[in-house]
Amino acid sequence: MKTIHNKWIGIALVIVTFLGPNLYGQGVRASLFDEADKSMLLAKSAQAEVLSPRTFNKAMDEYNAAKKEYDAGEELSEIREKIANATDKFQEATENTKVSAVMFSSVLSARKDAINAEAHLFVKEMWVNAEEEMKEAAEELEKGDADDAKEKANEATALYRKAELESIKANYLTNAKKLLQKADDSKVDKVSPKTIAEAKGLVKGAEKELLENRYDTDDARHLAKEAEYKALLAMHIAKEEKSLDERDFETEDYLLMNYQTLTKIGETLDMNLKFDQGTDRPVSEITARIENDQLRIANLESSVYNEQITNGNLKALLGEQQKIIQTMEGKLSDEALKGQKRQQALQSRIDRMAEVSSKFEEVQQIFDQEEALVFRQKNDVIIRMVGVNFDVGKSQIKQEDYALLTKVQEAMNLFKDASISIEGHTDSQGGDEANLKLSKERADAVLTYLNANTTMDKARFSTSGFGESKPIANNETAAGRKLNRHIDVVIKPKLPELLTRLPATNSGE
Repeated sequence: MKTIHNKWIGIALVIVTFLGPNLYGQGVRASLFDEADKSMLLAKSAQAEVLSPRTFNKAMDEYNAAKKEYDAGEELSEIREKIANATDKFQEATENTKVSAVMFSSVLSARKDAINAEAHLFVKEMWVNAEEEMKEAAEELEKGDADDAKEKANEATALYRKAELESIKANYLTNAKKLLQKADDSKVDKVSPKTIAEAKGLVKGAEKELLENRYDTDDARHLAKEAEYKALLAMHIAKEEKSLDERDFETEDYLLMNYQTLTKIGETLDMNLKFDQGTDRPVSEITARIENDQLRIANLESSVYNEQITNGNLKALLGEQQKIIQTMEGKLSDEALKGQKRQQALQSRIDRMAEVSSKFEEVQQIFDQEEALVFRQKNDVIIRMVGVNFDVGKSQIKQEDYALLTKVQEAMNLFKDASISIEGHTDSQGGDEANLKLSKERADAVLTYLNANTTMDKARFSTSGFGESKPIANNETAAGRKLNRHIDVVIKPKLPELLTRLPATNSGE
């Protein structure tokens, strides 16, 4: 036992021998550099590297020299002196930022925007030039020359803004420009000049959009993506022409090949398409079939939901009837009376839902398909006014839309006690805030017209603007964007509440 005890003592001595000095050294270093480390962190958090570079760099020189001497085992007195100097300079640099942050507020904002645009990655040389100008501005202020500092800060601001813009352009347009260069190298413009010209025009449009509104990049992104597509399409056209030439295709062969593609789509939809008048009519027939199917699916989903609710209500109604039968003994008990009231409420709700379904069918008959889509979402009746078209960026109702709005009034009059919400929607082009405002203004314009031409209680109406937040189609296509620019009239019929709890009777229940 004594031997084991001595063994552990020996191991402990070895650990102390090897680790002791190291642990002690770490403790000494932490003690020496603690205040300087804290001062350095405070200086960095105040952006002293940018706002007071001369003083901050002097602090770093003293700090690094102290570290080097400490690692070399130099005299502690000299090390402490350098650490003290570093600490003082860090604190001085931090204090300097309080003045320079105010003077350089504009350039700091521009610098932040350039960082957010990743200018240091996309346009590195521009970023370096802007940083150098900013450094010189801050150094001039440290020297006490406020005029030169302000002048250089203005120059730095311009450089940061330029770097930011070019970075955004590079981020969004690099791929499109590469594709266009590839198309030019392949001389695609000889085969598909119109498509290539369109792609180049889209790139210019994106650049113009970024120049005018760099902080709302939705439109620029869309234009850039469309330019990429057009460049790829032009190259595909050139490739197809070469392939057709190699196969000695005539015009007849090419047209029949295209008709065959549409024929396959028609067969999938169980349609017998004819092309003796070209492709316009078959394409319209396919589009109409798809739109009808989409509307039918929406209404079927609504019907399934309503059937489920009705079945649930009927099941609950049957349950209440069984309870009444079980509790009837000569006269109706309190529980049976409660059951009767619940049964009556259920029956009232079922009758009302049947009435809403009947009126929904009436509303469907009011509108032509090109005027409005009518469908249900749970118990709500939605009239999507696809026939109302506002001018771009405008919210005025056109005279040509009055007839359709009169039909909307006719539909609303079928639901005497319903609350009615008018909802405005836009596509994704334009800024988020502008789209929200525009969609609300359009909804308000519809409500203003309806209020002026109906005797319905105005308290039943409300308006909402959703901007681009609830798209119903793809914003990347013109057809999709047109669908997303719409007004929904949401009719919310009032349904009787279900009685889940009744007040206690005189018997104390």
